[in-house]
Amino acid sequence: MQFIKNEATCFWSILLMFILYGCVEPYEGTVKDFDDVLVVNAIITNEYKRQEVLLTRSYRFEDNGPTAEKNATVIVLDGEGGTFNFEETEPGKYLSVNPFAVEIGMNYSLSITTVNGNSYASNTMQLPVSSTTIGDLYAERITNNDGIEGMGIFVDSFDPLGKSFYYRHEYEETYIIIAPFWTPFDLVVVSEGFLIFGMRVILREREEKLCYGTDLSNTIILHSTKELTEDRLSRYNVRFIDRDNYILSYRYSILVKQYVQTPEAFSYYETLKGLSQSSENIFSEDQPGFLAGNIFSLNDSKENVAGFFEIATVTEKRIFFNYEDFFPGEELPPFLKECDLIAPSLEGTVGSRSLLNAIFYEGMVSFYDYNRNPGPNEGPYLMVRSECGDCTTLGSNRSPDFWIE
Repeated sequence: MQFIKNEATCFWSILLMFILYGCVEPYEGTVKDFDDVLVVNAIITNEYKRQEVLLTRSYRFEDNGPTAEKNATVIVLDGEGGTFNFEETEPGKYLSVNPFAVEIGMNYSLSITTVNGNSYASNTMQLPVSSTTIGDLYAERITNNDGIEGMGIFVDSFDPLGKSFYYRHEYEETYIIIAPFWTPFDLVVVSEGFLIFGMRVILREREEKLCYGTDLSNTIILHSTKELTEDRLSRYNVRFIDRDNYILSYRYSILVKQYVQTPEAFSYYETLKGLSQSSENIFSEDQPGFLAGNIFSLNDSKENVAGFFEIATVTEKRIFFNYEDFFPGEELPPFLKECDLIAPSLEGTVGSRSLLNAIFYEGMVSFYDYNRNPGPNEGPYLMVRSECGDCTTLGSNRSPDFWIE
């Protein structure tokens, strides 16, 4: 839930996992015809920064997740003989050695050589427009088309030159989490023997009451103004949040990024979006084949390569609001988890003590209070699930640098 890293890698890899091949029989547990392919996610923009390229491998349904493509050589080339070298900063994540920004009218291409010597290249791409601007980003209390009340996040944007046309949006939302059953005390294990063990109530050693959660958009948000009389986004809804979602409970912030894409990139994402929206039936017999991007193998023309090398114009804007701003005096949304108090027994030998296992080995519960009137088979401490008493299980206890109260 919190701190989803390399969101694009996760989304692309999971989606590509079931569009890389076709099923000829209903799914029965494993995928027989699996194509192990390189997955490339590269969006180079007009922001002056260390640009990023993410490389992973496709993976089977039964696998835990994608494998990073390590130790590759990654280069972006411009049309005038310039090169921008990338270095691997963490497995599968490559950042340009020096910051740079792509320029209007310049050709760019991507070159990748994997550790096993296989080489890949992309089609030549250009920046679609020199700049883009979010005119306004704002929040409103609304009821959506399904009759659900909540908060809508809207974008207004306008290109007076009428050259943008193809828009994609991403967001990063950050919100305050307050553990509803937090106390200033903690219960720790101080000794353990075969028949007995010792525990002690102490003051908590770190902030665990107030934290900051962060989520990234995990859907493809696209819109085209090509067929409109104006190149304008007006009251364009990029996010809807149910009023019962706990992320609204206190203070909420959202950073929205607006990309202007090339027609080729927009078409690719539009196809990808269509496949993701039909993912409820990914085990049906009517599966699509491989979705080709603009990256190809230089060693084997028949080798599939997943992903897209994109050159895009980007801008961003952030807003903050409080729950009270739109729901004054109204009941807060329910917390993410049920917070029932329990009093696990201290009985048992090594390996069978429920309280000790829940605290020390599994991290499942937090201390709330002493159990002053224990019932049958109850222990002396009232405990609550960790999320209810320790906010660091859901977010960070460090305030983000951008945060404004």
